[in-house]
Amino acid sequence: MKLKKHEVIFKYLPVEQIARDDEQPRKNYGEESEKSFNRLLKSIDEYGIEDPLKVMVLEEKRYLTMDGHRRHKCATKLGLKVVPCFIYPKMSPGEFEARRYEVQNNRRSWKPFEKSNALHRIKTTLGLRTNRELSELVHLSITVVSNSLQVREQKVEYLDLMAKYDLGESYKIEFVHLKPKLRKIRNFETDEIIKILFEKVKNDVIRSSRDFRKLGKIFSRATANEEELHRFLSDPDMTVSVLDQRTIQSGFSLIIEQALQQVVAKRKNGVAFSTKELGILKQFHNLLAKII
Repeated sequence: MKLKKHEVIFKYLPVEQIARDDEQPRKNYGEESEKSFNRLLKSIDEYGIEDPLKVMVLEEKRYLTMDGHRRHKCATKLGLKVVPCFIYPKMSPGEFEARRYEVQNNRRSWKPFEKSNALHRIKTTLGLRTNRELSELVHLSITVVSNSLQVREQKVEYLDLMAKYDLGESYKIEFVHLKPKLRKIRNFETDEIIKILFEKVKNDVIRSSRDFRKLGKIFSRATANEEELHRFLSDPDMTVSVLDQRTIQSGFSLIIEQALQQVVAKRKNGVAFSTKELGILKQFHNLLAKII
């Protein structure tokens, strides 16, 4: 899918004719950093707005901000009457979302949830059916697009936690894949485990998002690794590398675990054992009775 090309006009517009966009994915407009905002405010006060706002025509003498919400806020605070603008003609909602994404993507990196919301809005407003169509439109790999869209599906409390611990984008993406593999480990419930992992990231005990991938593999065999996982969760200084080394299985122990899993699965699903399987299980039972 290709978007229409638009002729852009440069013009100074009255500040009161420009509206902020309530649907802007970057909700805080950078105001969460007072130091950064004040720096921009002082720069505009001294030098003026050097990077024009980008706006779209709504109707005569009414414009919608596509990019430049902080600059508009600074102009209002400083009492400026007019601001420099690149003016785009009126677009469909889908075209506007795609154009805004492209403009803002080139300015600074998106936060994961902002990016996820922006891509979701592009997909829905343009009526795109697949993530592949979206990836081709925004020139990102389908893997990046799919992972980013999954961030929106996380529970609100997890999103709040990720924001609280200031997790980087790579950690958030890996968390999306890790979360379904987590399970209760003795006295540690899943929600508590997540907080422990985020705390380890904050304290640089977990040093790379790749550690989340290792944890996913270890949790996928949590029954066999329960003792070491419990130790890892109890010790705030224990790294994933140490846990990984302690949970490496020999070929023999892996075969035993896989056999146990098959036995449990058959019983759970009510599948009868064959005569040969029952014979082997009886031999194994008798051998264990002598060893244990």
